[in-house]
Amino acid sequence: FFEVAAHAGGDLEEPHSTLYAMKRAVAGGADVLEMDTRLSKDGVIMIQHDDTVDRLTNTTGNVADMTAAQLQALDNAYWFVPDCWSCHDRPTSEYALRGIRTGAVPPPAGFSPGDFAIPTLEQVATTFPDRILDVEIKDGPDGYADADALAAFIATHGPISRYLVASFDDAVLAYFKAKMPTVATSPGLNEMTTWFATRGPMPNHKVIQVPPTYGAITVVTEQFVDDAHAAGVAVWVWFNGEGDDISTTWQQLIDDGVDGLITGKPIEARTTVNANRATYTVGPSLVASAAVRHGVASLTFGCPALSVEHCRSRVWVVAQAPDGHWLLVGRTAIDVARMASAKVGMRVQVTYVDASDDIT
Repeated sequence: FFEVAAHAGGDLEEPHSTLYAMKRAVAGGADVLEMDTRLSKDGVIMIQHDDTVDRLTNTTGNVADMTAAQLQALDNAYWFVPDCWSCHDRPTSEYALRGIRTGAVPPPAGFSPGDFAIPTLEQVATTFPDRILDVEIKDGPDGYADADALAAFIATHGPISRYLVASFDDAVLAYFKAKMPTVATSPGLNEMTTWFATRGPMPNHKVIQVPPTYGAITVVTEQFVDDAHAAGVAVWVWFNGEGDDISTTWQQLIDDGVDGLITGKPIEARTTVNANRATYTVGPSLVASAAVRHGVASLTFGCPALSVEHCRSRVWVVAQAPDGHWLLVGRTAIDVARMASAKVGMRVQVTYVDASDDIT
């Protein structure tokens, strides 16, 4: 299943890191919500890119010096204009969403002033229970505290299969993984740079998130994608800005075989993706080891959240005879929804085992 991820909610279409942007993106077909997190003064996980509120809101100051309530009172759409999430040099008339948060301007139909605030991670997780959340822990001295808070949050706001955690800071990401080893992650900058040169296995991560180009270097090519898939990871591409977050680049990346776009224009990108019927198929995962006992096989399968929309597969149970040959002893089909698991049971025919009647 090809993922369209709304970068900061879709920051080239709607105000960066607002519930308004996320709601619009999901309505327009976004599968994933990408976001950055920082802690407020009172330890609440906020959806916030910078360590200050200067670029987006109607005031200035450090995020870490403000409580969650103080941060949420700010107008997070104050400086938004389409195609630029932090331009401060446009005519006042272009900031069409300014003042909705503070009540100076009425909100669009179906929305509230709160949709234009700085949201908390809890608000996002609660508002969009069926979306994957791609969460970046920012680097710097506060990264470890943020990782602690995020690990605690995910542990109590599951399922954990809906989360993908990333950080440019390798040490911060390793710290998080030590706390939550089963949460899907994307490698930090140093690990990603090393893999770009070596193209070896990457067993500790589920997704790599890269730009199409890095300076003068072309990062994503068809060979790059093939190597990533051989290493067992999906490729999601983020963009350097308005200049490359465009339909011609999306088309080239789809042709190269990438698995997802982390775009500031999720509504527009979904049109390109749909036109290509871009889909990818993976098998369901075996959650627990399978065994046959007294003629009944019991297996539990999960449908991976970061790979597919729905899992449909046929299941064969085979057993090894005393002479070394493998025999088909049972078969069935499974149909499992994304982020869910299902137990499959079947009656099997085994005629050669001893009195214990146990085979695996």
